[in-house]
Order: sequence, then structure tokens, then C-alpha cells
Amino acid sequence: MGNAQELEFCHHELVTDLEADLTSSVAADVLAIPVTQPYVAKTTGGDAEALTLANGKPGQVLVVNLTVDGGGTGTITPATATGWATAVLDEAGDQFTFLYVNDTMGWVILGAIGVAAVPVISV
Repeated sequence: MGNAQELEFCHHELVTDLEADLTSSVAADVLAIPVTQPYVAKTTGGDAEALTLANGKPGQVLVVNLTVDGGGTGTITPATATGWATAVLDEAGDQFTFLYVNDTMGWVILGAIGVAAVPVISV
């Protein structure tokens, strides 16, 4: 008939603390985007904000969503990135999904959602 192949299956247990808050809320005029939770709900103030994104941990996924638009834009500048230099949150609902690859490649953009228009990403 044919050669039988041995298959190995690995079981990976997902341990989740259901009581843990996975969201960081960032007020207007707070410029550092936290990398401690996977979802960041950002509010912008009336002026343009120069937001900073520190290096993460390899394999880390981070979603940054502009939940409240105070009238100004939030321009995210990462410490280390590949394929982009800045990403702009302009309207409430704009969102970026980032993946931190490693300390050499840094953050890459997995996805971008714009409510009124495609978000501005500079390289």
C-alpha cells in the first residue's frame, strides 16, 4: 500500500487569566504608547501629538485604536521598525495592528483601518 508515516502532535496550552485587563487606556496628551497590554485605547487632544512606541517582545502583537478624537492627530513613531517610520491616527476608529519581530526588525504593521480614509503611513 504505501509507507506509513508517523505523526507527532504537540499540545500547547493557552493560559489566560480571565480577570486580567488586556486594555490600556491612554489619555489625551499622554505621548507614550504602552506595550504592556495587547490593546491600547487612545484619546487625542486638540493639538497634534507625537506618540512614541517602545520596543516590545519578539512575537508580541499590539493593537492601537483611536477611541476618542479630541481634534488633533496622533503620529506614532517606533523606537525600531521595518517598513515604516510613522503611522498617523486621525479619526476615531482608526486602528493599527503591529507585530514586534525582534530587536533588529522591530515593529511591522500587520494591518491598518481608517474610518474616513486610509491611515497615513510614512516610510
